[in-house]
Amino acid sequence: MRGPDLSRLRWRILAANLAVAGVGVAAVVLGVWLAAPRAFDDAMMGAGFGGMMGRSGSAGMMDPIVTAAFGDAVGTAIWLGLGAAAVVAVVVSVLLATRLSRPIDALAAASRRVARGDYGQRIPPADGELGELADSFNQMAAALAATERRRRDLIGDVAHELRTPIASVRGYVEGLEAGVFQPGPEAWRVLDEQTARLERLVDDLATLWRAESSDLRLDIVPVDATQAVEAARDRHLAAAAARSITITTGGSPVRLLADPMRLGQVLDNLVGNAVRYGREGGTVALNVLSDGRVAVVTVCDDGPGLDPEEAARVFERFYRADGSRSRDAGGSGLGLAITRSLVEAMGGSVAVDSPGRGLGTTFSVRLPIA
Repeated sequence: MRGPDLSRLRWRILAANLAVAGVGVAAVVLGVWLAAPRAFDDAMMGAGFGGMMGRSGSAGMMDPIVTAAFGDAVGTAIWLGLGAAAVVAVVVSVLLATRLSRPIDALAAASRRVARGDYGQRIPPADGELGELADSFNQMAAALAATERRRRDLIGDVAHELRTPIASVRGYVEGLEAGVFQPGPEAWRVLDEQTARLERLVDDLATLWRAESSDLRLDIVPVDATQAVEAARDRHLAAAAARSITITTGGSPVRLLADPMRLGQVLDNLVGNAVRYGREGGTVALNVLSDGRVAVVTVCDDGPGLDPEEAARVFERFYRADGSRSRDAGGSGLGLAITRSLVEAMGGSVAVDSPGRGLGTTFSVRLPIA
């Protein structure tokens, strides 16, 4: 049968409490034995019991019988007191050690289960520093659970996104081998489109991973927000003209802190979505303004808009408010997730606002002013 593990915190707390109690008892005993005879002698002299002194009459030389009786009384009192103190010290130490070690034991057990992948573990609330430790552990476990859930969702989403272009490429290759399709411009066009789609997906995944893992190298410098917005407009004029969409720019001159290339990628994602999914013949408005120490760039369209549930999920990976239309348009479903990660990596934030279906959408990018 195994004995108690003396390295456990419970036993160490118990040993520490008993050690403190032992030192205190030893100090009391030593003090009594050193000070009691002299104090008793002085008390007897002060009370006028000089006749009980020895023949010499000198202070501190009490009658041997009195001295013996005094020593017996003091010794009995000390031993009785030591016995009671020992019992109380042990009981209190055990209760205190158990009370202090119970939440820590629970934390250790829960951390072992979390290490094995059980992220649903939570620690009951406690008081003081142990309560703060329990709260921190519960927040960590919740964050790990969310990360694991996103990881699993990402794996499933990536597998789903890869399946369609791979199946299309495989189907055309098998058709060409079997003679069902003849090599020609149409076959090469389809194969080129699907391989380009795979390439975009891989590139987007790599960018998203680097941004979310803080592995993205950024060159944060002052940037003229008006020039960045006008450049983004110019890059999408052809696509907008194809759908008879007008892109306008406005606002006040503002210089913000950002990585110019990544800011361009953010604006391309937002303006590209507005042009791709906006109302044909409509308008996309790009505006720049300052809000205290923050620069705000807005991209507003008069397209189909979003309901509250869609607006809450629009920055999730692979989320599509209209899945079939987005997939047919060639999007990877990662553009807005990448946008949020890039903006946050540059020290800013991005938000979406839509009054509802059919009422347009406004994306707002907030970055520090230079």
